[in-house]
Amino acid sequence: MHPVYEYIVSVAILLLVLSYSFYAVNSVVVNQLTLVKEEQLKDVANRLFDKILYTPGYPVDWGSNIYVNETNLIDFGVHASTGDLQKLDIDKLNRLIYEYEGIINPQYIPPETVGRLLGIYEDGHWIYGFRLLIKSALNITIQPLDSDSEVPVKYKIKVVDYVGKDAANALVEGILCAVYNKTKEALGYNYTIARNLTKLDGTTILNFEKPEAPSQPKKAAYALLVTVNYYGLQSQGIWVGKQVLNLINIGDYLIVNLSSSGKSGAIHVREAIEFTTDLEIIRNPIVNETNGESGRIINKGHFNFRVYKLANPITEDVIFIGLLVDTTGGSCIFFASRPRMPIVIDYRSHSFPVAGLKTETIYGLFRISDNTYYAQLTVWRMSE
Repeated sequence: MHPVYEYIVSVAILLLVLSYSFYAVNSVVVNQLTLVKEEQLKDVANRLFDKILYTPGYPVDWGSNIYVNETNLIDFGVHASTGDLQKLDIDKLNRLIYEYEGIINPQYIPPETVGRLLGIYEDGHWIYGFRLLIKSALNITIQPLDSDSEVPVKYKIKVVDYVGKDAANALVEGILCAVYNKTKEALGYNYTIARNLTKLDGTTILNFEKPEAPSQPKKAAYALLVTVNYYGLQSQGIWVGKQVLNLINIGDYLIVNLSSSGKSGAIHVREAIEFTTDLEIIRNPIVNETNGESGRIINKGHFNFRVYKLANPITEDVIFIGLLVDTTGGSCIFFASRPRMPIVIDYRSHSFPVAGLKTETIYGLFRISDNTYYAQLTVWRMSE
């Protein structure tokens, strides 16, 4: 071969070798950088998960202390200040809910405050985005099968776990309670209990005896509380028929939302009733701070809300709290759940990550009183 051609071929081969080497080295560097970023994101997600769910924040009673707000909260965490490692504080979780049934939460802590305390929000910009989701470990659906009767006593219960699978062979226990006015100032109640196991499709039937109540059915209100135990997981649900008013619980106060009641006449409030996680029933008087009967009569008028203070503090094992009221159509009871169910918390920075952006999700099981909840934290970097 002519020397000139040999030289050209040699140079071409050298250029090919150099090009391949550059490509290979560059690919390794890019892959390593991507891996480092992913590892960094995973570390950040784990750190935030531990910080939020395993520390109580400071002051440690910031959930129940009404004098702590977004301006003087020093450290953030929703773990209970006492108890075991998996225990969350219901009062702290309630302060992460912006709106209850049309009522703006006056104790709400905005995510920008949390982001600043966690070190992921600086100078008005998010460094990392996040979403904290907490929900019941078991989703319970209650359906009366004899809804045409004045007092349903037969119910179909459906149980699904936190990943969406039917909960077969779960123990379902229900308490059907009749609540009525025993005197002008106090409630009376009776109840019956039924138990059964779920089938492969996660369903079961509960048949109750009708609980004793006054002879006129409209003078009593009925509620069904269901507790499900499934391989160490426990969750609860409630059925109360029609809900004529919206009710929320903040601390030792009950706030009634009248804006959607559709009732034009007076609604007479009697006494509060509480259901605990171990199926106990507690009567809790309402403090009549107006010193007159008018404080116990609510209607729309010029106001959409009425606030009532409970005589006794609500203990942490209370899962449902309600009010018995008298209307022209009879008595009824309406409940607020503690915490809100089935989705307890859906708290996030400001938006979901854009398509294609890398996210990291950490999850675990926690308790509020005796009930089990699934917590999931998703974190993403705001820019790559």
